[in-house]
Amino acid sequence: LVDGIKRAMDVLISGKVAMVCGFGDVGKGSAESLSMEKARVMVSEIDPICALQACMAGYQVTTVEDALAEADIFVTTTGNKDIITAEHMSRMKDQAIVCNIGH
Repeated sequence: LVDGIKRAMDVLISGKVAMVCGFGDVGKGSAESLSMEKARVMVSEIDPICALQACMAGYQVTTVEDALAEADIFVTTTGNKDIITAEHMSRMKDQAIVCNIGH
């Protein structure tokens, strides 16, 4: 994930705020990968057990809507649709990165 973002966007991950949507197996790996690159990671998760796991792993658990003004990178890691909508994109920071992994 991190290597793909760096190659495609030519950006440093360190110091960025990353929003990981979903904290299943793919989301856990994505959050860890971003964290290892020194990004501050936030997680959105609808399953309370997975949300608790994210919190216990040290990630800030929040909603996509609450992260829109703050996050620099948005990663969807779930097979569900409409995790990030056109309305969400219109409210993101300029030059925000949106990507998907896993499904």
